[in-house]
Amino acid sequence: MQLNSYSYLALLLVAVPVFWLIPVALRRPYVLVLSFAFYASWTWTYAALPLLICAVAFLCARRILASPGNADAAMWTGTAVILTILAFFKYRQFLFDNINGMLHVFGQLPARSIVLAGLPPGISFYSFEAISYLIDSRQGRAKRISFQDLCIFVAFWPHLIAGPIVRARELVPQLEFKRPFDVNMLMQGIDRLVLGLVQKNLIANNLAPWVDMGFLAQAADANTTVDNWFFAFAFGLQIYFDFTAYSNMAIGAARLIGITLPENFNYPYHAGNPADFWSRWHMTLSRWIRDYLFFPVAARLQSSPVALSFTLVGTMAFVGLWHGAGWGFVLWGCLHGLYLVLYRAWERLGWNSPALCVRVVTILAVMAAWIPFRAATLHQAMLMLRSLVVPNRLYPSYSINFYLITLLVMLFVVMEPVLATRLRALAERIVLPANLLLFRPAIYACGLLLFLIFDDRDTQFIYFQF
Repeated sequence: MQLNSYSYLALLLVAVPVFWLIPVALRRPYVLVLSFAFYASWTWTYAALPLLICAVAFLCARRILASPGNADAAMWTGTAVILTILAFFKYRQFLFDNINGMLHVFGQLPARSIVLAGLPPGISFYSFEAISYLIDSRQGRAKRISFQDLCIFVAFWPHLIAGPIVRARELVPQLEFKRPFDVNMLMQGIDRLVLGLVQKNLIANNLAPWVDMGFLAQAADANTTVDNWFFAFAFGLQIYFDFTAYSNMAIGAARLIGITLPENFNYPYHAGNPADFWSRWHMTLSRWIRDYLFFPVAARLQSSPVALSFTLVGTMAFVGLWHGAGWGFVLWGCLHGLYLVLYRAWERLGWNSPALCVRVVTILAVMAAWIPFRAATLHQAMLMLRSLVVPNRLYPSYSINFYLITLLVMLFVVMEPVLATRLRALAERIVLPANLLLFRPAIYACGLLLFLIFDDRDTQFIYFQF
């Protein structure tokens, strides 16, 4: 059930009023059943997988809290089991393909993957959430919670498929569902839902066909330098509006029932440097990696800047691998790790550069790195990356519409923070009755009209594949 589908919107129209009408005592089991039913609508085959991961996390967390002397063993056991499940479903074929490649080099017969299994939706996201609960339990930052609350925390339907990645201490205290109904809260939720629908259908989906065309395998040799720069920007814009659309819809749906989820984006293409970019892009993943992976490793390497730099690149390579089982994702992560290392070195040397220059170089580097993330093969990625720095033909070769659409979206991104601030200020100046009865209905009607006009039910969210 896609979040930008009519069936999902119909589900919300029924599920949200029922939530507010039933007694508070029934809201937890209601949300739990609704969340697993939502996941089952994607795939009945793996409907029990989040439950299995919750069971592993629950049993190991109980052991951590009940027996401090065995806390480390319980935490590592639970983490290992969850990562094994994740690796089996997500990285099994990638591992076999690389083993076969090595065997081919040495003239050996290829190995075969015996078990065939698809990728369960959202497994990377809810696996990380379960692991964070184990680590927080070990570090004393998470209290003992019921199995029901743990299942809701991990499988809560708005963030289940593609985040935001939440932590137990952020979500579990809200699961008492005692907050009274509030019209302002309802409007905030609808605001984010409509915004997400427009971002997905109007912007991301209109860029998608052009991006698909430019990243075809046979296009790598034919694309000019101008083409490849525009395709790098086009995909960077597509994935931003696609993912921020999902995040807005997730935050909005949760808001409809009184739950506040963490923000995931803060105008990342306005970043002033590579570190700033990662404080604005997929913020819940960035802080997960920072708190549970990079900081613990870096704390042991403070006296070794070289080792710390390798750790930073390795951490970002892991981020790339988390996104997908392919060397293109790893290369994307390594490039971002290299950007961060170079920026840290620049800072240590004390060299001063105009802020605008640093900002421009940052955005160019970020956009260039999207090429291996999107390319079908490393060979294609390297051909396209090479043309960015070694110009081969300096003219456009696609329809003028592609370049105009990309430039218009780029202009919108530049103006996005100003437009958002002005719209919020306008809404605040309008008194509640007019806001509720005139202003917001007009905005919602325009947004839904754009959603219907540009509806493309065949285009799913990009991050659903991760």
